[in-house]
Amino acid sequence: MTPSMPRLLMVDPLTLLGREILLLLERDEVHIAHISYRHTDDDPEHQIAELAGDAALVPPLEGPDAFTDCDAVLVAAETDSPRLDHVVEFLRSNPGTPVVVVGRPGRLRSLTTPAAGPAADWPSLHVRVAHPALVTTSVLVAALTDLEPIGGGVAAVDPVSFLGRDAVERLAHQASRRLSGTPVEEEIEGGILAFNLIATDDADLDEDAALLLPDLDLAVTRSMSGHFHGHVAHIALGFARSLDELEVRDALLSDARLVHSEPPLRLDGTPDSDEVVILPPRLSPERRHLSVTAMVDGLRVGGARTALDILASLVGA
Repeated sequence: MTPSMPRLLMVDPLTLLGREILLLLERDEVHIAHISYRHTDDDPEHQIAELAGDAALVPPLEGPDAFTDCDAVLVAAETDSPRLDHVVEFLRSNPGTPVVVVGRPGRLRSLTTPAAGPAADWPSLHVRVAHPALVTTSVLVAALTDLEPIGGGVAAVDPVSFLGRDAVERLAHQASRRLSGTPVEEEIEGGILAFNLIATDDADLDEDAALLLPDLDLAVTRSMSGHFHGHVAHIALGFARSLDELEVRDALLSDARLVHSEPPLRLDGTPDSDEVVILPPRLSPERRHLSVTAMVDGLRVGGARTALDILASLVGA
């Protein structure tokens, strides 16, 4: 990213993803002409926080005045708050202003286009960052493009942090109660995730996979796991011809975004990384199918880093 960016409105800087974005902005020394903040919590009061090294007030998002004099908008909401209706109206009225949504898009989904990274030609300036498993799949497919993959499957395993800060706190309470043998009263997404895994039905992932990788026939499944942080993607790809192990290895080594690990690959080694960590791929007996286990820090890959890279390309920074 080049060290320049226009006036930015950031919605929900105090979420897990919002704080990660601010951390990267400060660490990368990216210059922003001006940055203003709004929150979408139910609380009508201003929030007080340390943002980018300085004390700042974060007012609630209450109307179109928040968008005055901004050149771009970055939304990092954790919940589908009614306050996001103001962003909906802005999206409908301002097709020429870049807007990047990271996290769970909620009511903004139908007005945004999924993206896994910067693109040369954007069909829309209103973009939502794709799920970390789909961003991971896009990186892997890009490395293997010359081998002509034709389809496959992705099994996404999400941590509780994907649901936001409140879900992380709820998981800690659930774990404490389960260990003490007391009934669990606080649920996460309608269930108990502590020491558990819940398979869910998420048609949005299939839809986004088809939009991001239209040349691949992909099926996607999603599970929520009772761990705090780090995304896992089990990716299987099919090919029209038999592959050679050496050509697969060379293709994967050609992409610097892929970090190769020998087993065992541990999820607690992924935080604070912008890279996709993979185990050596496995080939089927006829060498027409390939399977890879990948792990990423979803607050970065498919999160803050991906969002800032997309934003920079949208505003031409």
